[in-house]
Amino acid sequence: MRYAIMGATLQQVKSAGGTDIKESRRIGIIFATLNGEQVARLRSLGFHIEKVGGVQAMVMPPIVAPPVPVAAAPTYTPEELVWAIGMEELRAITDPPLYGEGFNLAIIDTGIRETHEKINGRVVYSKNYTSDPMRDGLNHGTGVCSIILAVAPLCNVLNLKVLDEKGEGTEEDVVLAIDDCIDFYDTQPQIAPQIINLSLGAPDDGNPNNVLRVACRAAIEKGIWVFASAGNGGAPMTITNPACEQYVAAIGSAKYIPEESSFVVSSFSSRGPTLEGLTKPDVVLFGEDIAVASSSSDTDTVAKSGTSFATPLGSGAVALTLEGLGRAARLIPEYEEMYQMFLRYPPMVSPEELLDLWAPRITVKPPGAVSGKDNDYGWGLPLGELVAQALGAMPAVGISEALSSLMPLVVIGMLGMVMGSMAKGLGG
Repeated sequence: MRYAIMGATLQQVKSAGGTDIKESRRIGIIFATLNGEQVARLRSLGFHIEKVGGVQAMVMPPIVAPPVPVAAAPTYTPEELVWAIGMEELRAITDPPLYGEGFNLAIIDTGIRETHEKINGRVVYSKNYTSDPMRDGLNHGTGVCSIILAVAPLCNVLNLKVLDEKGEGTEEDVVLAIDDCIDFYDTQPQIAPQIINLSLGAPDDGNPNNVLRVACRAAIEKGIWVFASAGNGGAPMTITNPACEQYVAAIGSAKYIPEESSFVVSSFSSRGPTLEGLTKPDVVLFGEDIAVASSSSDTDTVAKSGTSFATPLGSGAVALTLEGLGRAARLIPEYEEMYQMFLRYPPMVSPEELLDLWAPRITVKPPGAVSGKDNDYGWGLPLGELVAQALGAMPAVGISEALSSLMPLVVIGMLGMVMGSMAKGLGG
């Protein structure tokens, strides 16, 4: 049976008799096949051991998969939803506009059709963690990617395939993909992701030592923002793992009501609280009836609904927010080197600050919804106009004009926040 061993060395696991051993270099988890006696031996040495996905037919292993599919009609394009949440207003707060340029986003999913016309040229790294071919056989990750690129069309994408053509995978492969994302900060900083998109999940077992949650915490501690779909359970206490983790941004789905310029939480969107009593989701974004890029050809689209497709709207929006923060700091020439550091060490605003301090300031709820954070809407739906206000930016101004207007308050305030977060990310 497959286990995750925390705190042990490779040699200790080998000495205990473990086989098919895989190591996460940055997270500190070793995966191995062990029998009961070997598990007991390692536990006697004080190591924490968790069961993960196995291959025995008699026992259903923990499965990681996209949320349960939801029927959809091709009602909106991603670009129309970007407009509906005001991302064009956020994009236009600087000149040149914000397009996510220079920022990297890891899509841990079913794979991506990289040659699709809505994606072509944006994938800078690919890796297959499964035994299936490196393609999007489920027609899932390609759509997720196209939504992200509708929001942040110049961001770079890492295509990390952990789910097979049935949409299933193991916790182990997801952890190893997250571990690679962390490792890139030392080994390949030019592609190290500032954001991880997880449009997938497993049932929440209420265990904070679950390996998915441990891996996400390690990424967050590095300063990487982790976005995960809340799930398509449509009922209280159905938030999936790792969206149930406190500082993983859990994204629920909302239905856009254009005739009212409003929205309502989707009937299928998972509700909180989590098994540990956390109020989730954190926010909702439009996730119904979206015509996304299809993996069936380089030009096809397909209609999708679900929290899987609300989540990338949030991931892409954060790329713009990061770029906006960095652009503000870059207004002062002597901070050019610091800006370049932003690209390598992303915590300009930490994930904790995003959820605890920013989220209440950049979200709205429809009339009649409970005020504050609740287990249906979370904080509500983020709006680009409110994000722009939170950044302290001014409408579509050139760099020279922005320098004189933003320097006294906004830039200095941002840099103080940034440097504090950066020190944390660098272990300072």
